[in-house]
Amino acid sequence: MKVPYNWLREYVDIPYSPEELAQRLTMAGIEVGSVQIFAPLDENFVAGRIEELLPHPGAKNLQVVKVNAGNGILNIVCGAWNIKKGDMVALALPGAVMPGGKEIQTAEIKGVISKGMLCSAGELGLDIVQEEEGILIINEECSPGTRLTDILFINEPVLELDLTPNRADCLGLLGVAREVAAQTGGKIKLPVVEVEEKGRDIRELTSVEILDPELCPRYTARVMEGFKIAPSPLNMQLRLLSVGIRAIYNLVDVTNYLMWETGFPMHAFDYDKLEKGRIIVRCAYPGEEIVTLDGVNRTLDPEVLVIADDRVPVGLAGIMGGEYTEITSTTTRLLLEAACFNTVNIRKTARKMNLPSEASQRYEKGVDPEAAIFVQNRAVRLIQETAGGEICRGIIDNYPRPYSLPRINLRAKKVKEVLGYNVNEEEITGILGRLGLEVEADPQPSEMTGREAPAGAVFKVEVPSFRRDLYEEIDLIEEIARIKGFEKIPLTLPEGVLTSGRPSRERRILDKFREALVGCGLQEIITFSFMNPRLFDELDLPPADFRRNAVKLQNPLSEEQGVLRTTLIPNILQVMQYNFNHQVDNQLVFEIGKVFIPAEKDHKLPLEKVMLSLALSGKMPPNDWQNHPRPLDYFYLKGILEALLGSLGIKKYGWTAAQLPFLHPTRRAALVVNEREAGFLGALHPAVQEKFQFKQDVYLAELSAEAFINSASLIPSFKPLPRYPSVLRDVAFIVPEEVSAGDILQSIKECGGGLLEDIRLFDVYKGSQIPQGYLSLAFALTFRHSERTLKDEEIDEIQGAMEKFLHEKYGAVLRKL
Repeated sequence: MKVPYNWLREYVDIPYSPEELAQRLTMAGIEVGSVQIFAPLDENFVAGRIEELLPHPGAKNLQVVKVNAGNGILNIVCGAWNIKKGDMVALALPGAVMPGGKEIQTAEIKGVISKGMLCSAGELGLDIVQEEEGILIINEECSPGTRLTDILFINEPVLELDLTPNRADCLGLLGVAREVAAQTGGKIKLPVVEVEEKGRDIRELTSVEILDPELCPRYTARVMEGFKIAPSPLNMQLRLLSVGIRAIYNLVDVTNYLMWETGFPMHAFDYDKLEKGRIIVRCAYPGEEIVTLDGVNRTLDPEVLVIADDRVPVGLAGIMGGEYTEITSTTTRLLLEAACFNTVNIRKTARKMNLPSEASQRYEKGVDPEAAIFVQNRAVRLIQETAGGEICRGIIDNYPRPYSLPRINLRAKKVKEVLGYNVNEEEITGILGRLGLEVEADPQPSEMTGREAPAGAVFKVEVPSFRRDLYEEIDLIEEIARIKGFEKIPLTLPEGVLTSGRPSRERRILDKFREALVGCGLQEIITFSFMNPRLFDELDLPPADFRRNAVKLQNPLSEEQGVLRTTLIPNILQVMQYNFNHQVDNQLVFEIGKVFIPAEKDHKLPLEKVMLSLALSGKMPPNDWQNHPRPLDYFYLKGILEALLGSLGIKKYGWTAAQLPFLHPTRRAALVVNEREAGFLGALHPAVQEKFQFKQDVYLAELSAEAFINSASLIPSFKPLPRYPSVLRDVAFIVPEEVSAGDILQSIKECGGGLLEDIRLFDVYKGSQIPQGYLSLAFALTFRHSERTLKDEEIDEIQGAMEKFLHEKYGAVLRKL
């Protein structure tokens, strides 16, 4: 936001220099990034009056101009032909330094001495509009010899504000003036807005219909006719140029001028090009098109709010008007729009259409809904002053959602608690009053004026519509601190009871996760907590899947980050996809992060759960002359998870069948820890793999950290080396095909009791020696007693009980040679 210093002084008295003002605003939280000089011209540039024009004796394309420079008549050789006797022009005297660095000197041009130069706007570095190209004609009242810096809006200090997003009120000079007035104790000087209306009643000419009040809570319109389109006054053009806006012609320049003055964007339509003169604020129809002022044909969708006439859209609401209804040199009547639009919708549309603008920037942050009538009256008055014309009687104000001024209770006790020093009652009401807030003190009697406010005093503060960033009591306390000066806050050492801190159990378990997985050769990744809801479709999740019930963001940065994630799988797959695209084929990655489950009741924050996800693909270890890499597969991933469980001291776990649509139907399983499902692992389904354009198999796992919190052991345990020998037995059971090896293994563990030290499945066989519908599972068993040597009879007894149990439960039969 650029703030010309002398333009700002029209609305408030400023007792500081531009540099001092910049420092004070910065210390009050309105950061000033820089102070630049617009159009720096020295005192050798003056106004000169043309007294006589004579032909040049040696050149037909030149003329000798006698110019009154205030202290005498100068002969100037000039090649421009847009000047005449009596014109006041821009004159560079000898010694003047042009914007390009050239110094003007007395020179002889084809035999005639020229003592200076008549300057065009371009030569002075000013990009303005004139009725005729050539020498800059000064229409301002002045006498010959007056310095241009005293006549024109040049050599102007311009403060560039780096505003925070919440200070939309300072996107207009009147808002900045309020800040200065609050600093100085002065009063803001509002522009005159009284207007004289003539002609027909506006209701006979137009109507305004709002079909979606949620997206357009207020729309006002005025109609003018009989004006003359021409370049704006020179100083209005220079003011616009000082803030980076190039002048076009008076009608358009007034709307830009008002936007900078008030922070309220406006738009002017050619009234005669509006079908039936109507304005309808609605959402676009699917496939509807509009050619905007930049000449681009744009296809719209129902999420785009448009300003339409009785037939077609004539503008993108709050962003850009349509080419068909733009003001041209043939316009005889205009309709002025001053409206309020939904901030989120404007931001989405501006991003979708790639049309950022000064207007959309202000609408995105929110404009003052109560200022619409003030802005309308100010605009038609300025148009009348610069272009003439008549203002039609009346104003249309369609206001279906009136703004309700919020009221906040401010406790004097809380002010002292937060700031650390006393602020008296008079100061509190004075500061808030200077900021434009209505303050009503607690009705309890108090004779403490000038002293600190009573501890129990409560101020009822009504927040004006232009300060929509003030919601809570703490916001008001911040305003008091800003205006009094942050430097007034006393320096104090923090007080409190020191305690020895240590990581929580959950934190230590998560650190164990990282330590174990990094030890297995995996790399940790970190992704955003947001995701694209389209990824649920790519995972083939059914409509009723709980993962689809995601928290939607009201104002996402992009569609790719539209919802809070309910699973880590989509994000880790996108990382794999990115790495594959960059020729990284061997990947072992994991992520520890939160997922967000919507609350069951409204107005509650979502449930946050810490999850662990893993993904593998390719071969390990890297190929070299000693090692031959082997493909990473389902069992490699399962081994990593078992190593993780071992590092956490978890022994009571198992694997069960899993039903997940994005995993391969024959290579997937669920992990159960202490009879509670803790997660899943498996190979990515070929259909999903194709959607992500993976050319090699990918293996995934996702675990809930919560399942390990109570089961994990953080205390290292020691087990001495065995003193007595072990007994090894290999057994093979013929079982029905539908019986899982995991169930058999778990049953053998239960039968073996404390003497079964280890069990390992080493063979699965299905062939001619096995009956149809059955398979053979072979296990290696290790038995050991910690205090004596085991006897064969003891092992035989355990094995016999094992055979009986498995036969009764699963129909298993011991396979014999």
